[in-house]
Amino acid sequence: MVYDTIIEEAKKLPEEGQEKVLNLIYALLIPQNDNTRGKTSKTVTRRGNILAGKLKYMADDFDETPECFKEYVG
Repeated sequence: MVYDTIIEEAKKLPEEGQEKVLNLIYALLIPQNDNTRGKTSKTVTRRGNILAGKLKYMADDFDETPECFKEYVG
């Protein structure tokens, strides 16, 4: 019964939604134990200050609100 409901509800989704459901099903099929849950295979390390010493120019009025936005900023 659940299978039929899943199929019927998936038919109502746009193609993008159907792809998301399929990806979720694939994710649920991957065996996970407590040691791997929530971890990814790729570790990303962020580096701060990557533009240090590379900035050549900044306008004198950089921090000022542009005229076209002044009516929105109080």
